[in-house]
Amino acid sequence: MTFRAVKPIDGAPYGVEIPEHSKSEVDLLIKKATASSHSIATQSPKKRALLLRTIAAEIEASRASLIELACAETALPEARIAGEITRTTVQFELFARLVETGKHLAVAIDKADPNYSPAPRPDIRKMNHPLGVVAIFAASNFPLAFSVAGGDAASAIAAGNAIVAKAHPSHPNTCATIESAIKSALKKCGLSEDLYSIVQGINPEITHWLALHDEVKAVGFTGSEIVGRILVNLAATRKEPIPVFAEMGSLNPVFVTKNAIADRSEVLAKGIIDSALMGSGQFCTKPGLVFTPNDTDFIETMKSHLATLSVAPLLSKSIAERYSSAIAKLSSAGKIEVASGATNEAGFGVTPTIFITDWATAAANHELLEEHFGPTTVVITCDENQYVEIASSLQGQLTATIQGTDDDKPAELLSILKEKAGRVIWNGFPTGVAVTSAMNHGGPWPSSSSHTTSVGTDAIYRFMRPVAYQGFAQNVLPEPLQDANSWAVPQSIN
Repeated sequence: MTFRAVKPIDGAPYGVEIPEHSKSEVDLLIKKATASSHSIATQSPKKRALLLRTIAAEIEASRASLIELACAETALPEARIAGEITRTTVQFELFARLVETGKHLAVAIDKADPNYSPAPRPDIRKMNHPLGVVAIFAASNFPLAFSVAGGDAASAIAAGNAIVAKAHPSHPNTCATIESAIKSALKKCGLSEDLYSIVQGINPEITHWLALHDEVKAVGFTGSEIVGRILVNLAATRKEPIPVFAEMGSLNPVFVTKNAIADRSEVLAKGIIDSALMGSGQFCTKPGLVFTPNDTDFIETMKSHLATLSVAPLLSKSIAERYSSAIAKLSSAGKIEVASGATNEAGFGVTPTIFITDWATAAANHELLEEHFGPTTVVITCDENQYVEIASSLQGQLTATIQGTDDDKPAELLSILKEKAGRVIWNGFPTGVAVTSAMNHGGPWPSSSSHTTSVGTDAIYRFMRPVAYQGFAQNVLPEPLQDANSWAVPQSIN
């Protein structure tokens, strides 16, 4: 069986016919990855850093082809794709700088001590090891930065794991080009190309084949809560359950104070709409709920700004259909004002839409408090003294934002939001995730399946596990645990 990509701009088929992988082919890719995994797992920090930088260089060398393919397969603008390529290479460089230090190994050495209390202590030495083969699932909305070589894959490779990645059928040719780049980097570094492969196909059973394979030791996923839950449940049913690191989206509530409106009403109103519509509203960090005092001018500015805007087509026909269905359903509900932008009639085009209601209505209509992937948000009017109670009622989020001024006292609200979200923001917009060591991209369920991050250097620790060695001779221990420390990694001793 074969399939082809589809151009969102006009719905036309694009690119070559792509063969869909069978179960036996998927099994073989995983077995080959397992057989080769020792070679990457035992690399020195310097060699691992070189591999990561070589991958970045090979991806950069494919820039022109990636821009052409990804723009056609996603309808995202060239500047966005160019930025994603840079973001992808920056991620690999960020991990290269970490692993060449050896800090990620977290070496701890407690030497034997016969006088240790409460009992004599044997020689114990601990370090982090990679897990083995990791299955990565590409996201639809970021064809590079969160796809088959995105943050999940980059961190898993940096940790020393082999990768079998599920290419997203919305951008299969882009994924195939990335696969070629990474295989080229592996070959240049003297490693087996079997350490990295992608699986192509539209068959939903592929998800099961990857998540249930005995030799897959962890899953990295960015996408919808529906598929994230499927992966978590599948992993739990295995004879050997494995961790699933799923980032599943979020409502990313924004709480606006009356002081913020008084200080910058027009800029703030337009900024909220621009953030909600950025990337056609297809960001997991899109502000999906906006809580605000019932200020008529502020809300009218949002509506009038929205009326001037249209968005690019959505990523796929199914995404566009789900969005339009959800918008139609919400628009038919009572006590909800609907405001629209300009309709895009081309391809998988849709109409950007916002809904305006009060908290009592929103609380009674659960569909208003659900994530809707696409260019929409829900503006909820309420009294500012309700913010703490409202925040307490929300589920886990990737982000939560407070728009205020120095005259506000946000401590009580912030104390709730930090329990509800993985990133809290003051006077900014949640859309966009900086690739830095301090970034956290993850949050309480259901925004993600674990309290870990999928962006930044801490993402590497998802795909490693500590092993303690007790009583072994120096020549038997891994290099980082030996007193000679030939790799010159940081050692925390006694």
